[in-house]
Amino acid sequence: MSSNVSRRAFLQTAAIAAMGAAVGLTGCGASRGAASSSSAASSSTASSSSDGAAQSAQSSNAAVGKDGAKPLVVYFSYTGNTDTMAHWIASETGGDLARVTANDAYPDDYDATVDRAKKELDSGARPQISVDLDASKLAGYSTVFFGFPIWWYDLPTPMCTFLEGYDLSGKEIIPFFSHGGSSTGANSLTTLESLAKGATVRTSDALSIPGDKVSASEQEVRAWVKGLG
Repeated sequence: MSSNVSRRAFLQTAAIAAMGAAVGLTGCGASRGAASSSSAASSSTASSSSDGAAQSAQSSNAAVGKDGAKPLVVYFSYTGNTDTMAHWIASETGGDLARVTANDAYPDDYDATVDRAKKELDSGARPQISVDLDASKLAGYSTVFFGFPIWWYDLPTPMCTFLEGYDLSGKEIIPFFSHGGSSTGANSLTTLESLAKGATVRTSDALSIPGDKVSASEQEVRAWVKGLG
């Protein structure tokens, strides 16, 4: 795979998911072994969102939780697309937001982030993360919206750290993601199912939106939430 194609594939996954195996990517759900970095998650306030929005949102709309309780919207965002989707979902449901950030922030330089993301995925790294969420707070939610961009045909590794650091057993997880070609989520949904131990992952209800269409997708996102029942 050429260097140019590899870089486009990072955030604009225009190729099929099988190409990930062709270039030897181990995947976020692969065994880490000695290559693992520390996966301890910090229960501290996450970085502010790209538009400066607050970390929680309230709404008079009915919540989507299966028991009538408001849901939690957990997400990771680099370009701001997932952040935008997450805020619409929280607004529509009256849910709370929890943004996952890497303690060692990804650089603003696109090429540097491309290179780092590939190395983390290949090695099965688990970057340390910060998210304003502890076990007792998480226990109060039965439904979790789980948002991410597709990075190298899979979950961004900070979201793997989250899944391995928090107990989601007994909860419903509803995925949403932005992509540049992997409309079915490539390997990400399989990874999510494998790492969310004891949870029910509603993969058939996952919301998939091309990254370059997110800014104009507010009504689509809100309609999707309403259609979940």
